[in-house]
Amino acid sequence: MRLVRAGGRILFSRVGQVLANAFVVMVVASTLGPAGQGHYSLTVAVAMLLGSLLGGGMGLAAVPPLRQDLLPASRMLKAQLLWAGTMVGIMGVLAYFTLSGHTAEFFADHLGWFPGMGFGTVMAAASILGFEIFSYDLLARGRLVISAAVNGVRAMGHLLVVVILWILGELTFGKAVGAFALAQFMGASVVLVILLRDIRRRPHPEPVAGEDHSGELPDDLDRRSLGGLILFNLRRGWLGQISAVAYFLLLRLDQGLLEHFRGAAEVGIYSVAVYVGEILWLLPGALTPLLVHSSARHKGDPDRDRTAARALRIGFALTLIAGLPLFFLAKPVLGFLAGGEYLASGDSLKALLPGIIIFAPGAVLAGDFIGRGKPHWNTQASALTVLVNLIAAFFLIPRYGAIGAAWSSTIAYTVGSAVMLMRFRQATGFGWDKLFFGRRRAWARQIFPPRKP
Repeated sequence: MRLVRAGGRILFSRVGQVLANAFVVMVVASTLGPAGQGHYSLTVAVAMLLGSLLGGGMGLAAVPPLRQDLLPASRMLKAQLLWAGTMVGIMGVLAYFTLSGHTAEFFADHLGWFPGMGFGTVMAAASILGFEIFSYDLLARGRLVISAAVNGVRAMGHLLVVVILWILGELTFGKAVGAFALAQFMGASVVLVILLRDIRRRPHPEPVAGEDHSGELPDDLDRRSLGGLILFNLRRGWLGQISAVAYFLLLRLDQGLLEHFRGAAEVGIYSVAVYVGEILWLLPGALTPLLVHSSARHKGDPDRDRTAARALRIGFALTLIAGLPLFFLAKPVLGFLAGGEYLASGDSLKALLPGIIIFAPGAVLAGDFIGRGKPHWNTQASALTVLVNLIAAFFLIPRYGAIGAAWSSTIAYTVGSAVMLMRFRQATGFGWDKLFFGRRRAWARQIFPPRKP
């Protein structure tokens, strides 16, 4: 029941986040035009890639030892902050090189950057990195809803700033990026404050009854130095972080190729379709933190597999229900909300939606695989999906532009979802009928005969 209540609260926060993000995209796109929207989308992608790439798995790897209370949470947090500070310093050096010279010319030509834009992007990337780490710490301590709630409030605040700038006639490319960076910074700061208060109030979280993890983790973590904890997190978390980076490349690599072959304006047209389509993934994504928590139960617990399968069905159904009407209304809706320049975005969205709906189970199962201690399954599926997307994009984008990018993504999403579903069946032994219908029905027995042991 606790997970059901938590899932409902997360879903409520996600709905607010969905609506706020959708309005931000439309306001920015209609104000900046296709070329400006393309530059904005690519800049946001750079920040997200840096944040994901340099995270190092610091939050992901910390979940088991923090949940099992093997060391003080404050000490793990100090190690994470030391790593984050080092990465911010590295990004700051990289941003310095974008101020002048050939590097500045490159970013000005392809991303529309002016001097100083790199530091705003670093601020956003550092905040994204921190938010991920602190969210995992809270999740390990049983605070399942906090991150989603903060994300919802952050999205509303971002929308408020963008709308105020728009009303004042001050919504330029630079200020749009600044509003994004500010929203990310505030979100990370709030989550950190909540985490610190939770640690002070509850230094040692309640133990998980009935779970025995003896031998899974080293018993000397509480005696290791901060550098030793960082190395532990890197060894344990880098594989899961590679999965996150690969997943991000899956979402944004086609935009980089589209800019190369067709220019920033085409990216602007396509990015509106991408943002609106991917907003649907926030719905099944609401179940991901719950599965990270529930699927970490002992492998002999039968409720673990049933809960994951139920979450998969719910996530797929939510995405399908939201995606079907959007498929038929894509062109008029985007044209009305973003302006006539974006009518072509509707065609791209219609090509994207089948893949987005098909990949909804994968968005849910990513959390289940992390909870099972199998993050490498996510990495394998993401890497294969990126490869398929890259191959398809090279064939389709030069000829069909934004629509070609959309179809290459749909093809890749379908492959990725199929791989993750087969992995889940391998782990649970569930047949396709039980996976998607919950129980074996008479007609399903004809289509899906039971497998022999």
